[in-house]
Amino acid sequence: MSRTTWKQELISTAASAVLAAGLATVAAQAQNDETASADVIVVTAQRREQSILDVSASVSALGAAELEERGVERLDDIASVFPNVYINTGNGLRSTIITVRGISSNPNNPGVEQSVGVFVDGVYQARPTTINTNLYDLERVEMIRGPQGALYGKNTIAGALNMITQGPGDEPSFEGVISAGNYSALSLYAAGDVIFTPDARARVSVSSQTRGGYTDNIFTGEELDDQDELGARLTFVADPSDVLQLTFRADMATNDTNGGSSEILANGALAGTPLADADPEDRQVAQDFGTEQTRDVWGVSLQADWDFDSGVLTSLTAFRTFEWYNSNDNDFSILNQLRSGISEDHEQFSQEIRFTSDTGGVFDYIVGGFFSHETFDTISNAVIGPDLGIYPTEVSADIFGDLETTSYAVFGQGTYHFSDAVSVTGALRYSEDEKEVTHSQIGDPYQLLAPTQPERSFSRSDAEVTPSITLNWEPNATWLVYASYSRGYKSGGYNVFSIMPNDNAEYDPEFVNSYEAGVKTTLAGGAVYLAGSVFWLDYSDLQVNQLINIGGVPTFTTSNAATAEASGIELEGLWQVTGALSFSGSYSFLDATFEDFTNATSAGADYSGNDLPQAPDHTLSLAADFNTPVAEGMEFVAHADLSYRSSLFFGPENNPAYSQDDVTLINARAGFTFQDDRWSVMLWGRNIGDETYAVSRSAGVIIPGQQIQALGAPQTWGVELRGRF
Repeated sequence: MSRTTWKQELISTAASAVLAAGLATVAAQAQNDETASADVIVVTAQRREQSILDVSASVSALGAAELEERGVERLDDIASVFPNVYINTGNGLRSTIITVRGISSNPNNPGVEQSVGVFVDGVYQARPTTINTNLYDLERVEMIRGPQGALYGKNTIAGALNMITQGPGDEPSFEGVISAGNYSALSLYAAGDVIFTPDARARVSVSSQTRGGYTDNIFTGEELDDQDELGARLTFVADPSDVLQLTFRADMATNDTNGGSSEILANGALAGTPLADADPEDRQVAQDFGTEQTRDVWGVSLQADWDFDSGVLTSLTAFRTFEWYNSNDNDFSILNQLRSGISEDHEQFSQEIRFTSDTGGVFDYIVGGFFSHETFDTISNAVIGPDLGIYPTEVSADIFGDLETTSYAVFGQGTYHFSDAVSVTGALRYSEDEKEVTHSQIGDPYQLLAPTQPERSFSRSDAEVTPSITLNWEPNATWLVYASYSRGYKSGGYNVFSIMPNDNAEYDPEFVNSYEAGVKTTLAGGAVYLAGSVFWLDYSDLQVNQLINIGGVPTFTTSNAATAEASGIELEGLWQVTGALSFSGSYSFLDATFEDFTNATSAGADYSGNDLPQAPDHTLSLAADFNTPVAEGMEFVAHADLSYRSSLFFGPENNPAYSQDDVTLINARAGFTFQDDRWSVMLWGRNIGDETYAVSRSAGVIIPGQQIQALGAPQTWGVELRGRF
């Protein structure tokens, strides 16, 4: 598969032409409509409220109105909105991979940390198992690209994703949504604000999503890749005094689905037999054991904000936990050869204290400290069936891994203003991570494939300093130009399911040096917002998955076997053409490769020069919004968006069989609002072109030559009714 195609070049040229044409005509358009003004969103990407124009970093954001216009319900609904960000939720709950500027991590390994930190209301989500949940009642979503080790720490070597939920308003209110669609989809959402006193208020929201399966198991009659989730959230805000605000949050989510199925891409040794799968894209499988996934998540947090004459002191205390179980057919056929599953039980306590100074003086700053403690108990279970030809009956084996992680950090960031136009921002974080693992294994009764291993414990610790420095130039109120350097770090650990008596499966930290320059501006009296950046990333001791021989057994493990580089360009824009019409979009180019990746397999393969996995060269996102009155108290509203992603590889070997060609997806919503948006009815569609594409491709586990794939969501459509009171 070539790295560039005529279609990629056409898309790139078209994006540049559209941007140039828009800039050439926007000034004249703005003269004709002086009321047109782009809404520049306020973000907290640097731990304080700022206009996105004032943030000297690559930050993208979607506010509540944009999330509603796009009909966002899950993380994959914004999979390609942000430049150089690829969110691949797979077709399961646990397999979410967020790739930023070419860097991602394996979510299926309990010992491997994330490369992109995910934060909900400032609370770090320690495991990717909890990320792919129903998105509802959000104030905004922020994506910060590049290492964020100074202010965020905790495994943000590629970036950070912030999700901020809606808080209670100042008046009682209620909002309800019913959405129904094909595949028996039904989404229900309700939220209400309750005012107890002028100094005490609460918001309660609940959401339910159910849907039939996209895939049929024709052997068992089950529907796979379905959806069944219930979530609820409470936010209570109290103002005990004029200088103190307390915010208590609680949330829960529960799932019980048959997600995560795989189709046969190539039959291997089963080719030409009655067990062969003739069509890898018919969304039909024949397996004796269907997929199963259950997840229960809940958490609480208490945030206290004290106002002082010189700034705000914030304390954020949080406790989170989840339980997970899944089971899969690993021979992907009606044979009883192998099935496996993972169960997880995770608890996390975190405490952050920070002081954020007021702005407006010569020097402003943020200082703070962070502590977290996690316990993570996991079991990997394998059931070997008689059809494998080794044992006469089913036998099972279990790997037990109990991980305990304790993290400490102190951090600070300060900005010195040499003048109104020139300033320099410096940040520094000291982080320490301590990890202890207790491992054991109960092998199969015959001790052939998985021998029993006695319980043993071992530990490691990492301590690193991650600095950043940024030079800012603001020639006037509508322009920001910046250049920055930052260093990122991701802690080392253990590949829990690959530990052997003579190998602790230990790996060291990963590092990156990041260099970036960018510009942000508003033009035509605020009708246009533009942002652009260029970057270069130099990764060392990159944590990569490898298939190597351990004790003569091919085993997936993680090691610091590679160095990598990534460079690219990112462009974003918003044009409020009139009060009724707006366009927005983004384009990015990425060149992300392994600079050195020798001995990548037990056979000594050399992947040096290969593309990084799940890192498309080109991404493009375009959106248009339109509204116009059609009658007294009635408006027509329409939204359409297009996302394009060029070809990518799913693995570091860059095997064309495990790749996906370019993908273009189109979504749209249209309908009517009534009584100043108190009521609305919308028709919606996603993947309107019904494009069939893979979200993963890999080699099978048991059957020689077998190749498997998971498919993205097909065309979906429905109707939505919303009411606000």
